[in-house]
Amino acid sequence: MSARCVDCLNEAIERCEVTGVPLCAEHLWYGDDGRRVSERVARQMEARGEGVQGPQRYLAQLGSALALPRLPLAPPPSITVQRNGYDMMALIALITGVISLAGCGGIALAVCIPPLPIMPLIFGVIGLAGAKNATLPAQARAFSWVGVIAGALFMLIAVGVMLLVVVVGAGPLLPTLYTPVPPAVTAVP
Repeated sequence: MSARCVDCLNEAIERCEVTGVPLCAEHLWYGDDGRRVSERVARQMEARGEGVQGPQRYLAQLGSALALPRLPLAPPPSITVQRNGYDMMALIALITGVISLAGCGGIALAVCIPPLPIMPLIFGVIGLAGAKNATLPAQARAFSWVGVIAGALFMLIAVGVMLLVVVVGAGPLLPTLYTPVPPAVTAVP
């Protein structure tokens, strides 16, 4: 039958003929009319004056050799950790920080999307402020610090480039680094 008894861990051998619940030999009652029923139904039958026999009478006939089949225990439920908004804010700080460092650092500085480098700094600060209320506070703090460091590093690079432009006077040179030089035009005779 491969079903577990409704009242214990034993494998069911029958179903109650009234309710349909699976029952093992220890919990199977018998009506005088031949029906196999659960204990609840048997009690109702007794209350109406109908005769019922408990499972002990039939188990005693089987003797000491009786070994009721037991189904294996179900595996324990998998535990999932529910994240809250503070955990998600720290995760966003981590993701935007890594993208900011990878995409906006070095050569790609000129093509970096403007709000991206500041986002990890903002999300990191918010994540640090709420880390104590996160589901996993230590992980939220670590992720937030990555975002803060990535955002601060980009800000230092941006300020350094601006100071370089102002102090050295490299302002006219910067557009030539990113714009192609047109080919020389020769006069046609």
